[in-house]
Amino acid sequence: MKKLLFILLASLLPLMAMAQSDFSERTGKGFIERYSDPDAIHWLGGDTSFSWQSGYMMFAMEYLWKQTGNPLYFNYIKKYVDQHVEEDGNVIGFRASDLDNFVSGYAILFMYEQTGDEKYAKAIEKIRRGFDDYPRFDNGMFYHARSIPQTWVDGVFMGQIFMARYAKTMNHPEDFSEVVRQITSSAALCDNGSGLLHHAWDPNGKSSNIWSEGMGWVAVLLADVFDYLPMDYPGADKVMDVLVRMCSGLKSCQDQNTGMWCQVVDCPTAPGNWNETSGTGMFIYLLQTAIDRGFIPKEEYQPIVDHAYKGILKKVVINSDGFINLTDCSSIGVMHSYEEYISQPREISTFAAYGSFILGTGIVELVQSR
Repeated sequence: MKKLLFILLASLLPLMAMAQSDFSERTGKGFIERYSDPDAIHWLGGDTSFSWQSGYMMFAMEYLWKQTGNPLYFNYIKKYVDQHVEEDGNVIGFRASDLDNFVSGYAILFMYEQTGDEKYAKAIEKIRRGFDDYPRFDNGMFYHARSIPQTWVDGVFMGQIFMARYAKTMNHPEDFSEVVRQITSSAALCDNGSGLLHHAWDPNGKSSNIWSEGMGWVAVLLADVFDYLPMDYPGADKVMDVLVRMCSGLKSCQDQNTGMWCQVVDCPTAPGNWNETSGTGMFIYLLQTAIDRGFIPKEEYQPIVDHAYKGILKKVVINSDGFINLTDCSSIGVMHSYEEYISQPREISTFAAYGSFILGTGIVELVQSR
């Protein structure tokens, strides 16, 4: 019995020894050690690393660099970008076949802002031109992919986080109108009536459910879009309304026991539903950002964030090599029913979960350190 107790305590020591402020940085550093070549970040069996998995991890690494100034994160992003951008601006691996492939251009915009190197500007323009003939519905909403005539709310993030930064960095303010349209129209089409967004829409109607990570991508977009979109731009007030309504909706369906949000967000007490890690990290990021910027009242929402932060830390497992693994993650496409969403595998350490965990824990830890 004493031996068993010793083993259990030993397995917990690395987690117990971590200061609260260490979770985001330890995750980021461990991720870079695991994936020293950023081109290794892609779907298992996939043939391109210029897509959302790598793009989102660069997004998270930029966040860590801005918060810490540690050149480790900057150099990792630069390595990734330089493995894809040639001197003439050609972007190796970029295909304008679906919205998932645009988000990696966000990292190129970052490198251009930091260096002014014209090869990055040329690459950025080539990616931007991918939208010129990209298919839309009659209402102006982009297809998720040229082969998928549906609007997915996660795809709104993939395209519009790039477009918003492009409009500001490259001095094309006219493109803010696209950002406003895609955010507000997708919200109008997919809203469940309380600010939460169903996973997808097509002319036949909304998809069946509100998937955690799917809506989480929109949460991250809303958290950061006002870094680029001027508050007085026409329609920005409507974007703000989408943000505030989503925060209110999240408050109403937080799992009161764990502080997290569930795979099907608006059904926290339904049979079989389970706490999902990636979406929870994204929602924490939105809520804490909105609090910090005065978009929502601190006294009402900070307890929500603090409860969620404590909950998401319970999904951390330290493996035998000392790396952080994350349990109960989900990266999927559009499902057709509640049962399909909750029956999906509870994955471990998906790329989306790592990025979301870094964002969610990082922004709370920043507040804690003040």
